Amino acid sequence: MIRRGIAAFLCTLLFAACGGGDDTASDDMNSSDRAQQAEQTARDAAQKLTATLLGEVQRAMKEGGPAHAVRVCAGKALDLTDEVAAEYGVGMRRVTEKPRNPLDSPDAYERRVLARFEAMARDGSLDVETVHSEVVEQEGEMTLRFLKPLTIKKPCLACHGSTDQISTEVAEVLDERYPADRATGYATGDLRGAISVTVPLER
Repeated sequence: MIRRGIAAFLCTLLFAACGGGDDTASDDMNSSDRAQQAEQTARDAAQKLTATLLGEVQRAMKEGGPAHAVRVCAGKALDLTDEVAAEYGVGMRRVTEKPRNPLDSPDAYERRVLARFEAMARDGSLDVETVHSEVVEQEGEMTLRFLKPLTIKKPCLACHGSTDQISTEVAEVLDERYPADRATGYATGDLRGAISVTVPLER
């Protein structure tokens, strides 16, 4: 679990609190509380999004198979992500180095974290408990950056697997909806990407 950023941030706050007066200590402890609350909010939002999108895909698969699921995901995924983000008051998106939708391309920070997740996936240390959580200064504001990895499960291969695993119907829908698609060729257990959450601490 990648958690050094939060730990270092909290240690800095506690050290500063020991050297200051009561007001300073109170402010720093409030900052510590905000960081912890922000991480919990990010975790809850990421869990809610995962469950929401999985539920939509499962329903679509039952209704019309993988091709229908691709159409539903193309039409609803971004809106559902925005709805969950608004519910929790965070910034949130899915990111990957092999995007199906170009809007899912990572920024420089997310790219560095994805590279670490990828290394962990290769050496077998990536698991369901793995997250990256760090407080950083972003545009002059202290912000929690939280990423939870997404991995490929067997059912995902119908839309994200090799060419011999993707049906002709699915391939046609992908060509129609995502002409620049890069999200195929995966195997079970591969890193697909991550849910990326940002939480400004002042909020």
